[in-house]
Amino acid sequence: MARRALVVTTSRYDDPRLAHLPGADADAVALSEVLRNEAIGGFEVDVLRDRTRDEVARGVQRFFTRAAPEDLLLLHLSCHGRKDSRGRLHFAARDTELDVLTASSVGADFLNDLMDESRSQQIVLFLDCCYSGAFVRGMRTRAGEHTVDVAGNLGGRGRFIITSSTSLQYSYEDGERSREGAKPSVFTSAVVQSLRDGTGDRDGDGRVGAEEFYRDVAERVGRILPAQTPTRSVNSAVGDLVVAFNPAGPRPSRPAPVASVGTTAAASTVAAPPPKYPFTPLKASGYDIEHVVAGLDRLLEVVSDPGRTTPVRPPHFPMASDKRMGYAREQVDAHIECHRVEPADFGVALTLLLREQDIILCDGVTGRKVARLRERCMPLGWERLLGYVRTGRAVDPDQAVAFTTENLCVLDSRTVIRVPYPKLSEFDVSSTTEWERWSGSTDQGGFGGETKHVTTTVRYKGWTVTLFDSVLEASLTAFVEAMADLRTRHPDWFA
Repeated sequence: MARRALVVTTSRYDDPRLAHLPGADADAVALSEVLRNEAIGGFEVDVLRDRTRDEVARGVQRFFTRAAPEDLLLLHLSCHGRKDSRGRLHFAARDTELDVLTASSVGADFLNDLMDESRSQQIVLFLDCCYSGAFVRGMRTRAGEHTVDVAGNLGGRGRFIITSSTSLQYSYEDGERSREGAKPSVFTSAVVQSLRDGTGDRDGDGRVGAEEFYRDVAERVGRILPAQTPTRSVNSAVGDLVVAFNPAGPRPSRPAPVASVGTTAAASTVAAPPPKYPFTPLKASGYDIEHVVAGLDRLLEVVSDPGRTTPVRPPHFPMASDKRMGYAREQVDAHIECHRVEPADFGVALTLLLREQDIILCDGVTGRKVARLRERCMPLGWERLLGYVRTGRAVDPDQAVAFTTENLCVLDSRTVIRVPYPKLSEFDVSSTTEWERWSGSTDQGGFGGETKHVTTTVRYKGWTVTLFDSVLEASLTAFVEAMADLRTRHPDWFA
């Protein structure tokens, strides 16, 4: 029996109405590596990345038609998904055009026919797709239209299908929202981590069955995105459908007896299990041990996830009370830092950096002034506005520091400077501070004080912008320093 896998990812699209998904590239690499691993997947893996509709269709057809009855096939699709006016699902390829969706995409009906015709009796399908924007506003829909009808579109004998979400999450003004374009997929990250860690092997037999694998992936996704629930559909899988193997091997049902020092084999005892974490216990000090034991594994999953969207800062756990034992705080924090990884691509790293600096992100933010700021930043092509520094109750499009996916934008009332992130070292920021004295008097006596005025001048390639707000100056300086640090860790992102 052969174990064969095909990973199809599309990160770039010719149609400007389909947002880029650069995280899909990271999905393809990570999933392919874990599936090929002999101790985990043992699959023969082929990858189709950023191919045209015809190339994807031919590749998928060859994948299914060349299978033997006993072969296990695993197909992973990571792309945009759309539904046509009749509710039929379509998967977008690089050259998909929304105006001719049926002719330029890979239809679910086409995929369903290929699986029907395949001789393989064991097929696993992962769908990691955006389903937003499937219907025009005002169209009548059937009841239950806001869930993905997996069985209706792709049901069949010997199939196990897992989708990244039940939600269609329509968004008419701002494009795709069910999967952010610059972020690696939470779903595929959960799939990769579950396979790599072997946590889907819930019965401890060393094999990861399809059903227990689904439950583990669903729990991982739910811990990061509680509103997103992966779904699965299973139909008469033939034989024991083993998705993967636990790299740690089977777990013994009970601890093995170990002979004590100085005793005979007949007088053996069970060795005491080692402590779960190598931390020093302290009386009435450090992090509360029960909270660490209960929550550290989950926290490590979050900080180790390259697609995480929020920073995790200490203290991570409540401190031990006067009557309880705790783990040394420094040791726990150091352990967490050892598990922290850099995001998989620059887009995710940039978003995380902005969040950590309390920059206002534009996702979901509307209003006339934000629209004006977006217009003044002049995003081109696939570029989009990510966030801005807020100096008051609302953004001022005439005095602002903003961030797009490609450029740092500094604006005054007349000029906009767009600095590409790889060129940040080439622009100059200088500030001057003046104190204005003021005074007055009343019948009760005199009064006075000083007012601080900060003027920040930004120069780049002969252009000059002047800012008159200390908050903008502080945020701009902090951002440049953080980006310089990021550049030392990932110079390839700034090449």
